[in-house]
Amino acid sequence: MKYIVLSALILGLISSQLTFASEIAPLSKQALAQILLDPNRPAEDKQRDQARQPDKILAFTQVRRNDTVLDLFAGDGWYTELFSRSVGSDGRVYAQNDEVIWRFAEEGIIKRTKDNRLPNVVRLDNIAIDQIDVPNNSIDIVFMALNYHDLFFTDMIQDGKRVELRSEVVDHKSVLSKIAEVLKPSGRVIIIDHFAKPGSGYEAANVLHRIDPAIVKFQFAEAGFTLLEEAYYLRNPEDDLASIVFAPEIRGKTDRFIYKFGKIKQ
Repeated sequence: MKYIVLSALILGLISSQLTFASEIAPLSKQALAQILLDPNRPAEDKQRDQARQPDKILAFTQVRRNDTVLDLFAGDGWYTELFSRSVGSDGRVYAQNDEVIWRFAEEGIIKRTKDNRLPNVVRLDNIAIDQIDVPNNSIDIVFMALNYHDLFFTDMIQDGKRVELRSEVVDHKSVLSKIAEVLKPSGRVIIIDHFAKPGSGYEAANVLHRIDPAIVKFQFAEAGFTLLEEAYYLRNPEDDLASIVFAPEIRGKTDRFIYKFGKIKQ
């Protein structure tokens, strides 16, 4: 009888350990595939999957159930929704847009989150990154897709006239300091953006909505981050890096870099 009880206890312990391990492990390919095929996911979102490769991107982030994700410059929330479905009801996703991105994203993100459709999403609307109210050391993943360059986006031409969106570029040092504060010691920062030509500086960011990846690497290293990994899922050697990313011939097909940064251990 003692052996039966002992065996039952051991089996129970093993089962609980396996359950715990599955909860803390990154989502499997099968789990991510189910998220992408979810019938409740908007059809217009699914139409962009081929160009954005979200199955590979989500796997690269190592997102897990119960994670807390900070989606910076979230726009209309395309990735916000995927993270919301990935982290589950006990996870949380912050979707942040500053005053510039909010001008273009307001309608889309309000529609996406209407009637508490994504209950684990907390919107941070029309607020600068360095002003967000998020607890320190609470974020597992900071995510920024195709928008790091927008820190340096100050004006645009509309109907032949220059429209000022910011009086000056965003202070990237303040932004990266805030990211370091809210990120857990084991957290990851994922940056995806459009390649610009080497040496193109902030001009490419403002005019072409691209950025020289050397700028991103330098700024993160200076802020105390280390490059953990790079992915190549969104490379396109046919992109000459000279066109604005919204040009019909290249839109959705730009050459893009994907970086994963972590805090440098003290």
